[in-house]
Amino acid sequence: MTNKLLGNGFQLIRIPDLVEKHDPNGPWIEIIINDGRNRVGLISAPPGTPPDPHIHPANNEWWFVFGGKTQWQIGQYEPLKAGYGDVVVAPAGYSHDIRTTGDKYSLRVVVMHPNSNHNIRGIAPSRYIPVEYDLPNPNLIHTKFESIKKDFDENANDSQVVVKDNRNITTYVQTQNNHKESFEPQMFDHWIVVFEGEYTISDKNGNDMNIIQGDIVVIEANTAYSITTTSKSRSIRLVNTSP
Repeated sequence: MTNKLLGNGFQLIRIPDLVEKHDPNGPWIEIIINDGRNRVGLISAPPGTPPDPHIHPANNEWWFVFGGKTQWQIGQYEPLKAGYGDVVVAPAGYSHDIRTTGDKYSLRVVVMHPNSNHNIRGIAPSRYIPVEYDLPNPNLIHTKFESIKKDFDENANDSQVVVKDNRNITTYVQTQNNHKESFEPQMFDHWIVVFEGEYTISDKNGNDMNIIQGDIVVIEANTAYSITTTSKSRSIRLVNTSP
């Protein structure tokens, strides 16, 4: 894993660097965050990867997509297809099964409980019900990144919470060029995923780090920082914090 420290309290994870070091023809998972709230892994699955339907009875599990084409079966909902930047949620007790449908590997990041396992196998649904896209967030089964972008005013700062449970508050955040936000230290680690655009993160000592699409930054507990949007047009990131 390629990590760089910006002073103390920051970890940079570059998705392209992780992909480059693995076999592109084989399925793999690499744990990239394990902070006590979540165990977070980057998963690559080539076409033909065997399905693994299973259930987590007590905890939600959710994913965001970095590349490729995937089909998801969540509980009794009809199969859905998710693309880049989408968020998919399997509520506690819902069987879930994920398959690569394109002609190349797919990339997704799974966010799971630290003690999560695949010991309880899923049961094939007896019927399908439509995925509900017209309900308000958070915690929809499938949130489309392109729909979020359309809902946001392209020339304004905006946000939308997409996952909210006892471990996570996860929000799409859109900001415009030169927009700067400063954050006081938090009690828990939190992290940022860049889906579109560029940013500069600065620590309290004035050290800077540029982050771009495909980067994940972990900000450790008790770390103050600021983030400035540096792309010429809007930038969009996913921010995960503790409730």
